[in-house]
This record gives sequence, structure tokens and C-alpha cells, in this order.
Amino acid sequence: MIERKRMDDLIIGYEAALRATGMAASSVLRCIHQCAMLDDMHIMQGAEYLDHSIVANYTRNTRTRYEDGKIGRKYFNSIIRNVARFLEYAETEGVSLENPMKGSRYTLTPEFEKIADAFLKHGESHPNTRNDMRWVSHKYFTWLMEHGHNNLSGVGAKHLQAFLIDCAKQLSLNSMHDIKLYLKKLYSYLYEVDLSKSPYTEFLSFKVNRETKISPCLSQDEIDKVLTTIDRNTVGGKRAYAVISLGAELGLRACDVVGLELTDIDWVAGEIKVKQAKTGRTVVLPLTARTGEALQDYILYGRRSSPSQQVFVRLKAPHTPLKAAVTVGEIYRDCCAAAGIRSGAQFHNLRRSLGTAMIAGGVPVETAAQVFGDSHINSMKQYIALDSTHLKLCALPLDSISSTGGGVR
Repeated sequence: MIERKRMDDLIIGYEAALRATGMAASSVLRCIHQCAMLDDMHIMQGAEYLDHSIVANYTRNTRTRYEDGKIGRKYFNSIIRNVARFLEYAETEGVSLENPMKGSRYTLTPEFEKIADAFLKHGESHPNTRNDMRWVSHKYFTWLMEHGHNNLSGVGAKHLQAFLIDCAKQLSLNSMHDIKLYLKKLYSYLYEVDLSKSPYTEFLSFKVNRETKISPCLSQDEIDKVLTTIDRNTVGGKRAYAVISLGAELGLRACDVVGLELTDIDWVAGEIKVKQAKTGRTVVLPLTARTGEALQDYILYGRRSSPSQQVFVRLKAPHTPLKAAVTVGEIYRDCCAAAGIRSGAQFHNLRRSLGTAMIAGGVPVETAAQVFGDSHINSMKQYIALDSTHLKLCALPLDSISSTGGGVR
């Protein structure tokens, strides 16, 4: 007899299996969000266990949406791949990825493979960082193999230079930044374990200016309008008001809103302690009056009964925790649409709004970075760039420029 499998149990196990492959955290969240939508279809049809007919219907609906132009090809393919992978996990309790980690498509010699693996295990790095380290080290070692080197014997600065030149011909500035950064880490490790005569620190210290897109933020008037438009008499409104307040007043990322637990809120001290999912750093933030009131109203009068310690749970039964940061983004977009405001489609805009307001209000960059839990003040540059009022003060007056050669054209 084939064992029937509960959807909730499958999704929890599937998420753990994806993380075990080294998949980036953002990609895992996207996959689980798609599975949550599939789970919703099961719930609507009263199905507690995996039902292949419901999965087939979900796939057909997705294809119809794609053919009608409601979703793009990339998103459609992502859903189809993820459904197939989820069904594979349900059958085998394992997953296989086309490219489990960046760089996995490269086939190295046993010696290079051993060095790359040791490099990844050296020190403590975030999983996303290890992913990039793997990509760069495998790409570099593959290049060396293509140029006749099966080990590091005889490899030096001229090979590094040639590799960087080849990369510059085909990669973006952002990719070149990562190539340079992780090559520097790689050679620091190689020098430490006596596999290189030099760490090439100075050689790899050149600056690569990354391409930076300045994303929009909302004005305080727009944020107030969004919050005012929310109907706080409904359960969904109470949850939405608390979610938006956390982003607007404390600058929490969507993933940290999802992960927030009841015990993270210290009502007596008036503080919220958050371990940031992106950085792993723990920050303690003041519980502002509006956010405190919003959380209290939701937890006492809006939050459905749930054994979960996470603050935010589903509105419909079963009242399990929100599974993905994407759900927070959807709450934000719906609130902006109701207020008639073009949101820019990202909950992170609220974090940008707070950062910009802090910088414009004269808060030192170092202090703002600490409040946001950022490890480097460079992370605050985007907020300085959005502070158009103070940027205007930096402009040079034109009256000191004398016109020559027939005047200014």
C-alpha cells in the first residue's frame, strides 16, 4: 500500500532538502512560496494529503495563465520545474537540481576539486557566500586546466592577469567584482596553506565599481496614506497594518517579518530583537508607539489561534506561519494598490524610505548602518543617493562659470 503524505510535512521536508543542496536562500523561499500556492489549492478542495489530480490542475492553470499573457515565460518555467522537483521529492525524499550550486557544471581534476572543497570549508561563511566562492574557484581552476595546468605548479601573477582579462571580455561589472573579491580570498587561503608563494594581495586590490540601481522609496505622506487606507476592523487589515508598520518604522526586511517570533518582542523594555536572515546579525530595535499598538492589536484581536511561535500566520485554516517573504511583498503591493500608490512592487521600499529619512534627518551614516544591522556603511549609499534635497546642496553654482567661445550652448 502506497503511503499517503501530508502536504504540510512534504513542504517542510522539501524546504530542508533544497537548503541541503546549497541553493541560495532567496531561491528556496521562491520555491516554497510556489508550493504554498499549490498547498492552498489542496486546502480549498479539502485535501490534506498530496493529490496528483490537484497538482495536474495547478499545472494546467499555470499554463493557461502563461498562454493568456498573465505571467512571463521565465516565471512559468520556474513553476513547472519546481512542481516537477517537488513531486520528485514526494516520491524519493530527495531532490536533484540542474545546477545545485554555481560552478557545479565545471569538472575539475581530483587535485583542484580537493583544493576547492577545502577552500569552501575554510572559515565561516554564509551559504550564499560559499555559493559564490565555489563559482569563482571552479571557474578559475577550469580556466587553468584549459590552459594546460592540472595543478597549481608554475601558476603565478601572469596567469591571474590573463584569467581576469578573459573574464572582463564576457562578464558584467558586478560579476567582475565577485571574481576579484573571491580570487583574493582564494589566494589568501592558498598562501596560508603553502599552496601559493604569494597571496597577491596588492595585485588583487584594484577597485571594481559595481553597477548600482537606485530603487524608489515612498515619501512619508505616501506611507501615511497606505496605513490610513488599511481597514483595521478586519483580521487581514490588522495583520497588514502590523506588517507595513514593521517595514516603515523599523526597516525590517520581508524575510525578517516572516521569521519574527512572539518571544522576540519585549513589551516591558519596549524593544524588538531580530536576528537578520540576510546577515545573521542580531539587532535590537525600539518598539515605536505605532508599531507596538499595531502588533498588540493584531496579536490580541486578529491573530488566529496557532501553536506556532511566529507572529504572522495564515488567515485561512490551517493557521500555519507565513511560509515565504513573498507573501509579505504581496501584502505590501495590495495595500499600495488600495491607496492608489505605485509601490515599485517591493516591500524593501519601506526600508529604503526609512534609511533615506534617517540620512536626510541628519543621522550619521555609521549610526544608521548599525540600526539597520548592516556590516558596512557602503550599504547606506543608496539612501544618500535618494536624499535629493541634500544632494542639491552639493551642486556647484553656475554663476561662477565664465562663458567663452561664443557663449554657452
